[in-house]
Amino acid sequence: MLDKRKQASIYQCLANVGGALSNPQRLKMLSLLCQGEKPIDELARLTGQSIASASAHVKVLRNSNLIATEKRGRSMYCSVADQQVADLWLKMRDLGEVIVPEIREVMREEFDADESLSGMTMAELNEKLERGRFTLLDLRPTSEYDQGHLPKARSVPFDELADLSGRLPKALPMYVYCRGPFCAAAFAGNHWLVDNQFKSQRLRFSVPEWKAAGLPLEAN
Repeated sequence: MLDKRKQASIYQCLANVGGALSNPQRLKMLSLLCQGEKPIDELARLTGQSIASASAHVKVLRNSNLIATEKRGRSMYCSVADQQVADLWLKMRDLGEVIVPEIREVMREEFDADESLSGMTMAELNEKLERGRFTLLDLRPTSEYDQGHLPKARSVPFDELADLSGRLPKALPMYVYCRGPFCAAAFAGNHWLVDNQFKSQRLRFSVPEWKAAGLPLEAN
């Protein structure tokens, strides 16, 4: 005979996952971890939190089995617990664009209204990689690039873009990506390149989307 208490426990566990996802800081941390593992102090810096506050959020995410942690020396490193966690974040983000009017409006008026946004799909880029007559830039930090990047992408971190731009060709078309469709660094970096006479366009996708599509990554 079915033990209804065990059935109820499944719903409770799923509710715990939902609760862990109900905080904007934890969502941002999860989004960052989809780009690659990070120590807690870096998560704190990237999300504008104290280490104590970030550690408390990490505990919630870990207790809900969304992330895993590993102690290395004095640092605690965090990573998504499974690829399906990254897939869940992407589906949740995409669902927001469909059902939440406020998100649709921000995307339409700010990020998708950008004239230098490329309409190229991941499949089209993957096919285009074979011909290779363009430059592909990864504007994420080097640590994320080293853990996995789009094939043939060059690492030019956003913070170093102006200093490294002299090494980039202006004659070829250029595509840039950072951390996804509403990444401020991708938006600002691409506009800086356009303003400085590069034939640059911003891609709407990044590494998590590429990986979820089953396309191959390169790693250093």
